[in-house]
This record gives sequence, C-alpha cells and structure tokens, in this order.
Amino acid sequence: MEPLFQHIYLKEEESYNILKVNRPYFVVPWHQHPEVEIMSIVHGEGNRFVGDSVENYERGDLAIVGSNVPHCWKSGSRHYQEDPLFRAKARVILFKQESFGDEFFNISEMKSIKNLLLRAERGVLFDGKTRARATEGIAQAYAQSGLKRFLTFLEVLYMLAESKEYRLLASVNYKSNVFDRDMQRLNKVFDYLMLNYQKEVRLEEVAAEACMSVTAFCRYFKMHTNKTVFSFLNEIRVGYAKKLLMEKTDKINDIHYRCGFYNSSNFYEQFKKIVGCTPLQFRKQHEGKATLGKE
Repeated sequence: MEPLFQHIYLKEEESYNILKVNRPYFVVPWHQHPEVEIMSIVHGEGNRFVGDSVENYERGDLAIVGSNVPHCWKSGSRHYQEDPLFRAKARVILFKQESFGDEFFNISEMKSIKNLLLRAERGVLFDGKTRARATEGIAQAYAQSGLKRFLTFLEVLYMLAESKEYRLLASVNYKSNVFDRDMQRLNKVFDYLMLNYQKEVRLEEVAAEACMSVTAFCRYFKMHTNKTVFSFLNEIRVGYAKKLLMEKTDKINDIHYRCGFYNSSNFYEQFKKIVGCTPLQFRKQHEGKATLGKE
C-alpha cells in the first residue's frame, strides 16, 4: 500500500502547482499533506472524505482542503465498469502558505484569503455562481503560464475568499489525530465499506479488515473519525440515495434496497437525520436539475 502521508514535490521555482488528473478512477487513498489543496472535479462521481465529513461528489464539485487535513475522493462503482468514456477527471491546485513568504497572507489586502485558509482547516465546499466562476478560472490558469497564471490563481483564491456560497465540511470539533499507521488501517476499512455498502455489513467483517476485535475497533474508529461505524456507513448509503433520487429513474420505495437499507422505515429515518428532509422532499427540491457525471 502507498504511504498515506503524501509528499508533494513542487519545482524550486514554483510556489504552487496545478495538476490535471485523467484516470479510470481516483487512486490516491485517504491521506494528508502540508499543502493546501483545491480540488475541481471535471468528470466522475463517488464519495468525498474530508476530516469526519462523508458525502457524495459529482461533476462540478469544488472544495478546498487545508494543510494536513485527512481527505480523499473515492470513485464510485460506475468507474470500475467497462465504460472507457467514464473517467475520473480533475484539476488540483496545491500550495504551501509559507511558499509565498512569511508576511504575504498577513498584509491587509490578503485578509479575506487568510480567513479562507483558516476555514479550509475544516474543508470548504462551494456552490452556485462561485463554483462556476472559480472552476472556469482554474481551467484558465491551467492553460496559462508565468505571471498571468499566478494572477489568475490569486483571482481564484480571492473569489473563493469573498464568496458566501459555501459550507464547511468537517464538524466544528474535528481535530486530526491520525498517524500514518492509522490512515493505512482506516483506508482499508473505507475501501471495504465503499465496496460493500449496498450489502448487509457486519461489524465482525469490518473489524477483521483492521485486524482488531469488534469492541476495540468500534472504540478506535470513533476516536479517529468522530462517528460510529454505522453512522459512517449510513452517510455513504444516503449519499448514494441522493444521487438516485436526482436521477429520477427509480421509485422512492425501491431506492432503499439499492442503497443497502433493507428496512424502509430505517431508510426514511436516516435520510431525514442526515439530509434534513424526506426523500420525496429532496427529489422535489431537485426537480429540473440534470444529474451530473457526463460531460
């Protein structure tokens, strides 16, 4: 397994970098690194893990993750089917605050950006016009070079910093206390849950992935994720349910089976607890919105 602490190597003359990802599916496991990361999803779908936040992502997803915040984007099952046109594509900006000098983000003109970087310690997801404009800016910066590219990068940061169209991802009490060995163990558990969430999942099987007893594993998992195993699993399942509800190809009463909920009452209870509304209300709220995932 690859090391979970990811080393990002920037060229000596670079204070930041913009990477382009184009693969059948994302391969980087749950990890952390000193660099701040802006992730712009161009194509694909799956689950986004940031701190103790678990949500589904799709084309257009735009988030910023602060320094040393554990995170990953895990591609959904469709990426592993024989469809060469369905790929995981993204543009990723990586930078260290100190690369710009000790005082760069302390000058008055940078106050809003400095506050953005503080918010990024919990992960920030953007929406609306901000997401559209920033995504376009990132694409422009990728195609540019030199000073013009740097200025576009700063414009994107300023755009995100000034926006009100955002929400924080990790919970207010989240603090990362995860070491490399823990990330390797937890990443194995995450992979198991992502592959099996549509089935009945037994604690004994999940604990076995971590090579621990059920009691020890439940305590360990809660300590490192701020969640119980089943609350974590339910968030994955509800995320998939939201995707199916937006697609509108399944009846609501049939969706819970596809998501791993074998009891409809439990499905409705968990959905409302996590999303804040019923599945029917969610579907009505998203009428007219096309399902993302195709270019």
